[in-house]
Amino acid sequence: MTVRYRMIFVLALAIALVWPALGRGGAPQTITFLTAPWGVPPDQALLKSFEDRSGITVQIISAPSAEMYTKVQVASAGRRAPADVIFLTEEAPSFIVAPGYTEPLDARVAKSADLNAGDIERMDFWTVGGKIQGITTYVQMVMMDYNAKRLRAGGFNTPAATWDELRRQSVALKQKGVDQYPVAFGAIDWSWFLMSLSAGDPMFDGSLNPVFSNSASPARKAMAMLLGFFATDKVITPDLLTKVTPHDVFMGGTGVYHQAWQGSLAVMNNDKISKQAPDVQYLLMPERHFTWSLDAAIGLSRFSGKKDAGWEFIKWYVSPENQRAIFKAVGLVPSRRSVQQALNAEGAIQGFDVMAEQAKYVHQLPRTVKWWGPWTQSVTEAIRKAAQGQLTADGAVDAVAKRWNELKAQYKQ
Repeated sequence: MTVRYRMIFVLALAIALVWPALGRGGAPQTITFLTAPWGVPPDQALLKSFEDRSGITVQIISAPSAEMYTKVQVASAGRRAPADVIFLTEEAPSFIVAPGYTEPLDARVAKSADLNAGDIERMDFWTVGGKIQGITTYVQMVMMDYNAKRLRAGGFNTPAATWDELRRQSVALKQKGVDQYPVAFGAIDWSWFLMSLSAGDPMFDGSLNPVFSNSASPARKAMAMLLGFFATDKVITPDLLTKVTPHDVFMGGTGVYHQAWQGSLAVMNNDKISKQAPDVQYLLMPERHFTWSLDAAIGLSRFSGKKDAGWEFIKWYVSPENQRAIFKAVGLVPSRRSVQQALNAEGAIQGFDVMAEQAKYVHQLPRTVKWWGPWTQSVTEAIRKAAQGQLTADGAVDAVAKRWNELKAQYKQ
């Protein structure tokens, strides 16, 4: 080999060694990822492997959901990126996606065969205005679970099939001393949505009119029963009048029935953190069985200057390896069908059969309208006022229906 060709070979080898450490732009890059605490990549070695391979350093900004929304809204209003990559969870469709703060991903998805988008469930929810705004990271129907051992101790071998039956069982469990507070539901919007949908109330019609306010609607009955759980039946601990979720109360050993989520059994049956373990099982929603989903996604800020690097991180984030790591850490069910099926075959997903049955009864709420987030806050406020005797059940329903119509008119101007 001549000296000239030897030098070319050495130079080529050096480039080959350095290239993996370069971002797509040809130089190392740092991107920011704004996420809720449970969206932080749990396997730091796996994240480090991505960073080493891609040359993209990921700076993680973890914040509670409400703080996330504020950060995104304030920065985006000034046409600045709050972060390059944003975790889209809970009310993000209303607060972040609907106002146009995310970058459409259609072209990137089309060019990324390695994403294998066909393996990812419920991408349709994140297609807003005809454009893909996020890639689903996990699927999460709102579900219910219960402590089967405690239920049997109260003389009940099967969970309630109707809400009236659930109320009777809960009162009996309290009277028999099995559990002072057998129902772990919060005084929050989700509890009312869960009870209303499962009883067969669609809540809104095709024109986004609040049909839940109709006379004698299932939602009115659900509101009355939820408030009764607190005020008259006293089957819910007063602690849940102010808490954001009921999960820590249930994990702490209070409750037989629990407003849960798809994947909750991995947490509730973990005896290292839950006093309910190992006796928790899912139940199919009572009555008409309907629920809604609170899937999460990951997207790009419309105002990011590092969209290519951000997209590489997104593809890694929804990779089978990272989805497995997230499931192992916090029990969130992967959005990839292939990973779900593999975990189920390994016996890792508890209650898979009930999950599959519940998935037949998903009725999505209109969470992508711009006023959804502000409205849900008013729902929780009304429930809490009513639970403290400041509103009647019908008064609470009327108040939130009125607020819905006000916001709808305001945001459509």
